[in-house]
Amino acid sequence: MQKDIFDDLVVVKRSGQRVNFNSYKIAVAIKSAFDSVYDNSDESNINKVYEKVLKYIENNYENRKTINVEDIQDIIEAMLQEDKYFEVYTAFSEYRKKRAISRKIFTQKQQHKFLKAIEKINDDNVLLSDNTFKLNDVVVKYGMTVINEITKSYIIDNKYLREHDEGNIFIHDMCNFSLGRLSNIHIDMTEYLRNNSFDSFIYYLKSLGTEVNGEISIPALDKLLEQYCLQTFKKIYIDYLSKYLKVSGFDQYINLNKIIEMVNKESDIMFEMSNYSIYMLSSQVENIFSQAYKDSVDKCKNDFYLNIKNLFCTLDASNRKYSFSFGTSSNYIGSCLNKIIIEVLNELDRLSNVSATFKYNQINKDYLKEICSLVLNGKNVLIANLNASYNKNINEVEYFSDGVRIFENNNDDESGSVGRMMIAITSINFARLGLEFENDTIKNFYNKLDFALETVKNELLLTFETIGNKNKDNYDYLFNNNVMSDQKLENGQKIRKVIKNGDLLIGVIGLKECVNLLEKDESKQLSLLRDILKFLNYKCLNYREETRLNFYINAPYESLAAKELMTLDKSIYGIRKEIRNKYSYDSVYNLPILKDDYKSIGEIQKFISGGSVYEIKLNKSMSINKLEEMILTLFDNDIGLLKFRSKEVT
Repeated sequence: MQKDIFDDLVVVKRSGQRVNFNSYKIAVAIKSAFDSVYDNSDESNINKVYEKVLKYIENNYENRKTINVEDIQDIIEAMLQEDKYFEVYTAFSEYRKKRAISRKIFTQKQQHKFLKAIEKINDDNVLLSDNTFKLNDVVVKYGMTVINEITKSYIIDNKYLREHDEGNIFIHDMCNFSLGRLSNIHIDMTEYLRNNSFDSFIYYLKSLGTEVNGEISIPALDKLLEQYCLQTFKKIYIDYLSKYLKVSGFDQYINLNKIIEMVNKESDIMFEMSNYSIYMLSSQVENIFSQAYKDSVDKCKNDFYLNIKNLFCTLDASNRKYSFSFGTSSNYIGSCLNKIIIEVLNELDRLSNVSATFKYNQINKDYLKEICSLVLNGKNVLIANLNASYNKNINEVEYFSDGVRIFENNNDDESGSVGRMMIAITSINFARLGLEFENDTIKNFYNKLDFALETVKNELLLTFETIGNKNKDNYDYLFNNNVMSDQKLENGQKIRKVIKNGDLLIGVIGLKECVNLLEKDESKQLSLLRDILKFLNYKCLNYREETRLNFYINAPYESLAAKELMTLDKSIYGIRKEIRNKYSYDSVYNLPILKDDYKSIGEIQKFISGGSVYEIKLNKSMSINKLEEMILTLFDNDIGLLKFRSKEVT
């Protein structure tokens, strides 16, 4: 097709407004019609209709300067009928009629758009049909539908929405940011656990799910539980020792209050029994002290085994995403807790909504074989490398299970992950850029990339300001000494000055496909990939200096955005060899040039400072020793986070 024909064509909207011709809107309209009829639309059919519509316009509007939007829709209907997609034609036609009626009823554009929310609720038909929805689930489901349409109609700028709908970018938090719901958060539960029971701790974590859209992470669970475990042990020991002394009658001769006072001053479970020798009047009393200690250790371990098991099972049943890390603590209590965590994970079936991240370093390397065993048994365990150059000597650095890494902080002298969050992520469709500039100059590619980055930056700033304008009173659970710097917040104050410690992430989706399209010479692809990532980091550095907010690059590890963007691109560009026989855009680490080049993979992961995951695909014959050897090799090459996929686990 002659691109200049479409470049010069102007579309006349119903309002009389004139805009440049945009073929992506046609593809989106056709795809929406197919999707309303089929659960899994064939992109090749969508692309065929799309190409025929463009060909018709090319042939019949070559010498015209304008085309009416109604004419474009008429052409779409004609091509659907011509290709005998009668159900799709009916769906498209009926949708046009609905929109025409609503435009007559509502004079304001936003009101007309908002009617779609009511139509979606009606189409769901949940209230009028048999179903298994809980009553509150129905309220939430319909409420989110309405909020989503309010966001699109009244809050988000139409230019960002258009870029999202056309597949140039993907706004991951579309349904939630207007509510003020944060994305992933590393919640600080230190203060809460100091003053409350373990059951209350679990309840609080569940309640946080109403105010956080994404994953709730419990950083360094072993370290978090240390003091709670120590206090619990002291109570158990005092109780056992008191009972044993009373049963034996020695309580009449020993100052128990002094002993209790000494026990309460202990800073570790490993008591130095010689400190209590003054009260050991005989070998029998000495045995009582020792037996009370042994029984207390056993009970404390058993209680915490049950508590941790209850924690994992309760959170997993909540249908929200939770994660925790462990391996931070190296003292006696921490070692006990880490062993309990491993034991619980090993006993439970694979958890669906709770994932664990083992924080590997030189101190806890002896656990690695046990972690490998968990991985090979299909448990949901990731491994973070604290020895990576960008993580080294930083015990506080934490990852979410989708690879998001939060540590560096542009707003505070104190870096760290605990109490900080991912505010939002919006991704750029790099595959689309590759398709657009496959036969163009690299300069034009970077010009368009620069435009896309500015669009994403401004959309993320809108998200930040929308959430930041909420105040502390809008939240029941967050900002109660569990978010970094939230002690500065008073009732009624806006949360902006607290969430500015969080991250705004620019996601890269389809980067592998983009590199494949722009550079056919495989030997030069790695150099191009480095250049693109350097450019992205340079832009994020500028954004951080300009806004004083934490902008970083992230490679999203999730299928929804990558799948939706690929589906739309297939509908527009057809089934290309770069995206053939796939369901979603691939990880950048799967570039052929990177195969087994662990040093380059580590370098790429370092570039993606907002986090990414390198996934290891396990086979049935993988042994614990072989997996351990592979992990250590990867970590020696500066790879920071590993995720595992077993053929047995879907």
